[in-house]
Formats: sequence, structure tokens, C-alpha cells
Amino acid sequence: MLLAVASLSMATAHLARADEVQIPLEMDRRFLESLLRERVFVGEGHRLRISGDETGCQGLELSRPRVRIRSGQILLRTDAIARIGQTVGGRCLRLVEWHGQLELDQRPVVGSDRRSALLRMSSWRALTPAGAPDTLSTTVGHWLEQLLPSDLKQVRIDLNGPLADLEALLARVVTAEDAAHLKAILSSLSIRDVAALDERVTVTLAVVAPRPITPPAREPTLDAVELAQLERRLENVDGFVTATLEHLTRGADSPAQADALLDVLLETRIELVELLGEAERYERDPVRVLFVDTWDRLTSILRSTAGQAADHASAVRLFSFIGGGNLLRALDALGPSAGIDLSSDGLRRLARILIPEESLDPLRFDESVNPALRRALGFGEPVPLPEPGEESSWLDWLVKPARAAEGLDRSLVRKLNHWVPRKSDMDTYLPMVRDVLDHVATEQLRAKPLDAAFHREFRLLLAATAWQESCWRQFVARNDKRVPLQSRSGDIGLMQVNQRVWRGFYDVHALKWDLVYNARSGADILQHFLVRYALRHGEHKTTGKRESLARSAYAAYNGGPRQYDRYRRANATKREKRVDGLFYEKYRALRSGRSLAVKACFE
Repeated sequence: MLLAVASLSMATAHLARADEVQIPLEMDRRFLESLLRERVFVGEGHRLRISGDETGCQGLELSRPRVRIRSGQILLRTDAIARIGQTVGGRCLRLVEWHGQLELDQRPVVGSDRRSALLRMSSWRALTPAGAPDTLSTTVGHWLEQLLPSDLKQVRIDLNGPLADLEALLARVVTAEDAAHLKAILSSLSIRDVAALDERVTVTLAVVAPRPITPPAREPTLDAVELAQLERRLENVDGFVTATLEHLTRGADSPAQADALLDVLLETRIELVELLGEAERYERDPVRVLFVDTWDRLTSILRSTAGQAADHASAVRLFSFIGGGNLLRALDALGPSAGIDLSSDGLRRLARILIPEESLDPLRFDESVNPALRRALGFGEPVPLPEPGEESSWLDWLVKPARAAEGLDRSLVRKLNHWVPRKSDMDTYLPMVRDVLDHVATEQLRAKPLDAAFHREFRLLLAATAWQESCWRQFVARNDKRVPLQSRSGDIGLMQVNQRVWRGFYDVHALKWDLVYNARSGADILQHFLVRYALRHGEHKTTGKRESLARSAYAAYNGGPRQYDRYRRANATKREKRVDGLFYEKYRALRSGRSLAVKACFE
């Protein structure tokens, strides 16, 4: 059965009065069809049989419910077989057998309890098997109308479950001054309106907004403890998004769907990194900023990739989940004076609506590699982890030097993993790194085959990216100690792979302490962007230049997957144009045969 699609444009969430927030939720025809199959057409093969007498000599059989929505009406059409007979001497004498279709016009209304929606039949008609109007005798028409089941004359959409989920969510995110006030807020949640528009049934929920309170004055700076607390709260949003997308990947059955989910995950994490670096510049709570932006991305995914739910109960659970996120999104628009606390407890409750079967904490921030997530998002099996070298010391054990891949000198790898290069080392150091990068490119292309026509572009892309990101360095000296090259935002090593953005894809410890693993991870990301974005979108065809593939893949590597065409956008920022321009200069230098031009970094 198909998912319930509750697609909400948050631009339409608004205050109907000064104290009421309205939230429209949308159910498409597939949700209604799954409801009918679950609640009404419960016989084998989704059939509904109605007996017209005690003997079964006459009756009506309906099957294959289909829904269309237009002009304020829901049109329900089913295949139908009507049999009219009379029992004579214990035997059924069949008088009439009619095959055709029945079409019912249904109008959506709010249930009297304000917690359900009703689809009330206003008229019906008989059609031929081909769907043309059928003329029935008055007797047969009257008989059919008498047999139409009440479950079809008035279909009830019970929303008590979703509303209960939203009430439980509100109880965890609303800060009320007293219990009575909180109770009034919770009891106010109800259905305000229901209408059939634009191929969807829109159910409008309403809740009385929390009483405005005086927000605390914002402190001009955050101390170390407050920054740590902010970091944990932002990580909770990341955990929520990761758990949600892991659940959604189970229904992703195409590369396009996987790419859309990857876009949301990476964009959320890139924004998280930016918020952590610039928290002082935001007047609004960065956690709320991240949640709102992420939810806007998620609702788009839920609209466009509504897939198959295992059953109607799963579809309703998704409906409740979207409603909960939309409710938080709408209440957040009221500002901090509304008394909404986007706490970890609230996010956890929202996640549990979608994935109640999850035994682990859905907000967990786990840095270990997640093979299932990698596979679901198109990255395949994890990059092999490094192993201890042959000559083991306590330092070797601590930093885990890389297991050399076939054909790569193990002593060379050990040396690079313990080397902080100086300017005087470049004539020795740079050729060694060049050889490692070339070998890593070969291994990557062996693990994930790529059309041979693009092999050279990939090799140049990898080397130019390492030059741009780190000047081919894995380690630097700090206080006379060797430490991994790491930016303030968490970009690590040779390829500057961000440990937050790529959490679950690569091993953080190996990214820091093993140059080959870091190079393999960067190559893995670059090839994904090259294939799934630059090549799929035909960047080389758009510009007429093969080198555009590398420029596109790097733009995605630097700014996120949706930035794959940034290098040629007229509206790119000055910083973006400068970054893309510098990369292109490096790429051209390497393409011209100057394989050690990176030495310019140290002159």
C-alpha cells in the first residue's frame, strides 16, 4: 500500500487568529485507497461481498477500489458484479447478473468529534465494464442502492491516533506556566476543516498557540560550557535526521531517491558545521534554525518519494510523523515568546512516531562506520580499515599505520604516517605522496569501475583536490608534536574529509592517523560526486569541456551535492568563485604535466 503523503508547504501555516495556529496536512488518493483496502475491502484479493438474502442467492461483489480527487469531490470507482435471484425448491434461480463498475461521489466533511474526517456519499452511478454510463432498470438501480454498504456511503478517516501522537509531542515541547494552561493547549488540538483540492484531501489541524512569555535576554557571547551544550543539541538534530533517513532508505528503490536522501543528510550536516562555526552571529537559536531548514528539506523528500508502505498502519504513522514535524515548524514561526522548547526529548518523541520499533536511541550520535547507510545511499561497502604495520611500537599501535594495498610499499606508508614534512623535504616527500595518490586512484577505480574514458579526469581530480585541500599534507607540527591537519570545522587530513559531515561513512580515527585511508575516503567521495552528479547531469556536455566534470565534482565536494554546478553559476558568491577558480588553476597545472606543481605551497 502506498504511503500517506502529507505534504505541507509551510508558507501556508499561519495564525488564523492571534491565538490559533492552523496546519494543513494532505492525503493523496493512494492513502485513501490504502484506507479502503484496509478498512472496507477486506476480503481475499481486496473484495467486498454483500449478501442480499440469507441464502446467498443474490448479492453484490465489489473489488479494485480506485480514487480520483477533483472539483471538491472524491470519486470512488470499483468493479462490480450484481446477482439477483430467487430460491426455488432449495435451488437458486438466477434472474439477473450484471457486470460493470460503480462510481460514488463523496464529499469530505469534519466529523462531529473534531478528531475524524468523513467522506459522505452524495450520489452514485452505474457504469459499463469499459467505464461508459450504463442504463439500469429502476428495480435493479434501487436494489443496488439498497445493497451499497454503509462503510462506503460514509467512509470514516479516524485521526485519533495521529492527534494523540501530536498531543504527546506538544506535551514535550511546550513550556507552560501551569498545568491547567498546558492542558488547555493540548485539548485545543482538533480538525478545523477538511477539503478536496488539487488532487489531495487537505485536513486542516488547529491548536491554540501557547501564551506568549518574555524571552530571556540573549547573552552577547557563549562560554566554553555553553558552546559544548549547543554542540550536543545540534548533534541531536543530526541524530534525528540520520535516524529518519535510515528509515526512509528502506523504501528508496532508485539512485535518484538515494541521491535526494543523501542531499538532505549532507546539507543538514554542512549547515550544522557552519552553525557551530558562526553561532555568535545568529539571533535565533541555531538548533531551531537547523531543525526548520532540515524539516523544509525533508518535507520535499516526503512529497516526491512517497513510496510503498507495508500496510495502512505504516502509512498513518508517516502521516503522524509529518504532522508532528509540521506542527513544530509552524509553532517555531511564532518565535521564542511562544514558549516552544525544541528539546532532545521532543525530537526523540517525534522520531519514535515514525520508527517506534527502534530499540536504540534515535538521537544517538555514533561515529562508527554504518555499512547499511553507506549501501543505501549508493556508496557501497566501506573503505577497508587500516591494520597495524609489521614493525609495531606503542606509537604504531596508537595511530594504526595503514595496511598497504597490493603494490604499495609498506615502508613508504609507515614513513608518510610519521612524517611532518618541512620545506627542505619537498623533493622527497611530494613524489612519495604523488605515488600514493596515483595508487589510491587505481584501487578506487578497481573497487568501483568507471568508464575508462574518464579515468584521467578522475586521477587529476583526486590529485588537484588533495593539493587544494591540504597541499598534500596529512600531518602538521603543533607544540613540537605531530598532529593531523585539521580545520576548526572538523576537516581532517590530506583530503580534508569533514568528520561531522561524513559521520557513519568513514572511520574518524583512521581519517586522522592514516594518510592512505584518508586518501581512499576522499577518492570515494569524489568518485560518487563525479558519477552521480557531474556525469549524470552531463556537465561536460553542457559546457562542451571534459574538464568540467572535475570542476563539477570538486564543487560538490567543497559545498555539498547540490552545488555541483556552482563553478559555472553567475550568482555564486565571491568566496565560491575564488575557491572554484583556485581549484581549476591547480587542475590545469597537473593536466599540463606539472605533477609536482604543488611545491608552490611551500615556496
